[in-house]
Amino acid sequence: MLEPAPEELKADGLPRKKGKKKLSKQIVNVFRTTARNNIDLTAIADNKASILMSLNALMITFLAPVVISNSEIITREYLYIPLSIITATCAYTIYLSSQVLKPSDFDKIGEKMKFGKGPSPFFFGNFYHMTPENYFDFIQGSLGDEELLKNHLAQDLYYVGRRLGKKMRGMRLAFQVFITGIFLTLISTFLVLWLF
Repeated sequence: MLEPAPEELKADGLPRKKGKKKLSKQIVNVFRTTARNNIDLTAIADNKASILMSLNALMITFLAPVVISNSEIITREYLYIPLSIITATCAYTIYLSSQVLKPSDFDKIGEKMKFGKGPSPFFFGNFYHMTPENYFDFIQGSLGDEELLKNHLAQDLYYVGRRLGKKMRGMRLAFQVFITGIFLTLISTFLVLWLF
């Protein structure tokens, strides 16, 4: 009869039970840190978009009564040119900010997921329409397989990161439109007052 190798023995001399491999603490910490960073950056992007949208909505709200009550002066002095620019800037910035804040279409995201051997059971967009029984079966399959578990975690990070990248790109565009619009409004106001 073969005896177990020394590394397969516990301290008390009994054979070790070969269990399932667990994710190392380093891998778990990397996933956790990356996920936390992505969530924090997403919250920052959403907060900036909300502030920008509110600011532009307030500008339009304050401009409307001023324009209505002084329409003759605005027409006579050609001030409708800079007012048109600032109104268009505010409207387009509000649109871009609302696109940043708009939730993703989770059904389309679930259809695109391929590399993790099916959709991840840890992202709510993949299971919000399931019954509790279906979800329990769905998640049990992932928890029993370390490689599949790593694939699902990586998949979640990838799609959260992709969504974050779209949000940041949208925020950059919204700020660029806002800054350019303000600059053009100031220049057009100066030119209108100087030329006319």
